[in-house]
Amino acid sequence: MTAEATFEQTEGAARRPQSSAYPAPQGVRIPVGDPRHFEVVAFLEDESALLDNDELLAWINLLAPEIVYRAPVRVTRDNASGPFENDMFHFNENGMTLMLKIMRLTHTESAWAENPASRTHRIVHKVRAYETDVANEYEVHSSVVLLRSRYDDPALETLPARRIDRVRAGEDWKLVSRTLYFEQATLGVQNLAVYL
Repeated sequence: MTAEATFEQTEGAARRPQSSAYPAPQGVRIPVGDPRHFEVVAFLEDESALLDNDELLAWINLLAPEIVYRAPVRVTRDNASGPFENDMFHFNENGMTLMLKIMRLTHTESAWAENPASRTHRIVHKVRAYETDVANEYEVHSSVVLLRSRYDDPALETLPARRIDRVRAGEDWKLVSRTLYFEQATLGVQNLAVYL
């Protein structure tokens, strides 16, 4: 490859419109050795353990009253358009809708999607926490992989996603918002009646 060809390819790449798949962090990153980072990681680990143990009523107590829980739909299209829809969601929940769904799952026999209940395991990793313009609130970028076993099927369902959370520190830590960005345009699971 010649120097001219390399330069032309670089120039072409610079001119080609790029759309970021995931919002970039806005604040200053909290170093891994900072005690606040360890507290954020501990909160996310404890939260995922509640979900893995199907303790939905305990999990909902971790949610702030103004919780926003979303998962935009991924689409396959050209690079200039961006990979996620702005107004189509797998989830688009607030505190009231989350509470209604969880009460249905835990207090009725009509939640057929989770009867019998799935056996789940969440792996949360690549946790990066950032300061925000609100004291004691952090923007947290992480990755999660859901492994789910259903019925007597020996195959595991796998669902990977990236997450952007807003977490409020304090005596009682709260999840203020969560946006999930699934890696699959067509999700490789039977249904999405579990939370990540």
